[in-house]
Amino acid sequence: MPQPIFIRNVLLNETRTNILIENHHFVAIGPEAAPSSGATVIDGSRLAAFPTFANMHTHAAMNLFRGYANDLPLMSWLNDWIWPKEKNLNDDIVYWGTRLACTEMILSGTTAFSDMYFHIPAAAKAAADMGIRCTLGITAFGDCAELTEESIERTLQAIQPYSHLVQLALAPHAIYTVSNQGLRHSAELSHKYNLLYHIHMSETPGEVSDCLRNHGCRPYQLLEQLGVLDLTEGRFSGAHSLHLDDNEIALLGRHRATVVHNPCSNLKLGSGHFFRFAELKEAGVNITLGTDGCSSSNNLDMIDAAKFMSYLQKGVRQDPTVLPAHELLQVATRNGFNTLGINAGSLHVGALADIMLVNTDNIAFVPNNDTLANLLYAAHGDCVDTVICHGRILMQHRHIDTLDETLTQSRRAAAQLLS
Repeated sequence: MPQPIFIRNVLLNETRTNILIENHHFVAIGPEAAPSSGATVIDGSRLAAFPTFANMHTHAAMNLFRGYANDLPLMSWLNDWIWPKEKNLNDDIVYWGTRLACTEMILSGTTAFSDMYFHIPAAAKAAADMGIRCTLGITAFGDCAELTEESIERTLQAIQPYSHLVQLALAPHAIYTVSNQGLRHSAELSHKYNLLYHIHMSETPGEVSDCLRNHGCRPYQLLEQLGVLDLTEGRFSGAHSLHLDDNEIALLGRHRATVVHNPCSNLKLGSGHFFRFAELKEAGVNITLGTDGCSSSNNLDMIDAAKFMSYLQKGVRQDPTVLPAHELLQVATRNGFNTLGINAGSLHVGALADIMLVNTDNIAFVPNNDTLANLLYAAHGDCVDTVICHGRILMQHRHIDTLDETLTQSRRAAAQLLS
């Protein structure tokens, strides 16, 4: 059991208060809260408290591709640059790539991520060693023959030692890399094992036009015809979901689906910019936020991703009132944790103790007329001073004990990957 933590005189919702953490949870929040015996005391007088971010779509170990293969369209980037080098992946490379990603996420206030990659046990160990939460999707292609009851049971057993932080998902890559049989097969297994179904969807106009030509329908209509949306109801997470029509949005709402907006990646890859936030929200779709991997968005800073998301909505709609800061924060925090079935993403008694403390001496908070607006519109990830996940301090005053080792080993792993 971690040592109790007492945060004294911290700014929360523009009011100074105290926060007590015990047994992985928030047990008292308010001016009357007091430290328990043996608690680690954090002086919050120059800090503000916020829930941590849930990065709902990334490929963590692809941090090792950062700066490689830039300024390319999606399919050329994948076929000519990324997939050939991924043949070099092994447990060691994925472990250190994931460690590097977890370090970057901690540095910018993220304590949970939904991943889609390979070598799941190695990634699970890396995330657990760094102390943050993750849902790791077994990536599959073609007929998804690698997804069997035996392989799922084996993977669940391998990650069981980290089950307090790590969950499993199934991640058929996309409708253009997975057969109809594979899409249905992976959905049936998702249903049987009650696992999140995480897939790239409607990322580019070409994906939609190809689906219309090959199947006579749009991408989400294809999933509906295959029974995927029925089988994964309440457990579906469609990354990107950028090019949607009204019928597809209605389908997503009826099936209580989640979509993940990845604004920075979509812009950098030239995939598009008009994410239909208002229509998805009206249909009852759970909207979350992600960075995508560092090979396509170049960082894992959820503050940057949130800023881009809000500004795009305001600019495309030509309406500055669209997606205000309080709603943006919910998209980037609570909505993601809800998708993952984790009682976090907001600061209240009884919730799991995931919290970030930002430095209000950071220039982005001077003057501090509105702390939330400064966080999402002015700051970047380097404003985060302290991060606590599951009641354990992972970073304090921007110090992470394992940083030097992670940087050294990640450079070595990247050289091996790109050789």
